[in-house]
Amino acid sequence: MQDAFQAGPILFKTQWLIIILSALVGYFVMRYRLKIAGYPAKRMIETIENSLIIAVMVWKFSLILFDPISVITNPLALLYFSGGERGIWLAAIVAVFYFYHRSKKEQVSVWVYGDLLATGFLAATAAYHLIDLFGDKQMVWVDGSEILIALLILLLIFWRSKGIGKPNNLNQVLLWFSLGQVFIAFLNPHRQNDWWGFSQEQILYLILAVLCLTIDLVAEKKRLYKAK
Repeated sequence: MQDAFQAGPILFKTQWLIIILSALVGYFVMRYRLKIAGYPAKRMIETIENSLIIAVMVWKFSLILFDPISVITNPLALLYFSGGERGIWLAAIVAVFYFYHRSKKEQVSVWVYGDLLATGFLAATAAYHLIDLFGDKQMVWVDGSEILIALLILLLIFWRSKGIGKPNNLNQVLLWFSLGQVFIAFLNPHRQNDWWGFSQEQILYLILAVLCLTIDLVAEKKRLYKAK
């Protein structure tokens, strides 16, 4: 797959299109999630659309924050480059805060938007790795595993479609996603062993999985205590 293609005087990086297409897939899956869960609120759809636009803009122009010298010396760099992976994480954080603000304003549980974010993220992840599967032959097992795990967790989410916005369901989603990422990292030929055969990313996901499991066990104990 080509790294970039040119349309007139403007050079478009292929990665940009992949990310934008993946984000659009996530958007439509979120809309579908709202529909089958009985949340046809127009304001919520507008919030999702605005969050997508904000996230793309933050990701694209985060280059100003991460590499201001390049932008100052060559302003056209904004046309050809983005904030990369760091920009994606920054865009995700901004989107989360935007959803939180809108949930308070619209008097909608923040967990509902958390559910939608998880759904959109998983759908976008599956779409991204599906496209990447045809371009990076060295990462076939990684891309295939990412697609499989994302789709399995999405099936779990939609199987519990009437339970939209329930914290315990989201905790389960995060638990299984974290464990999946730990497994997938072993398939990555570029993985670096930092501690006991695990990479830093794997250690972080393991910590997150243990935290989710602890929350799940505490919630179960409280439920059993109340049932007595």
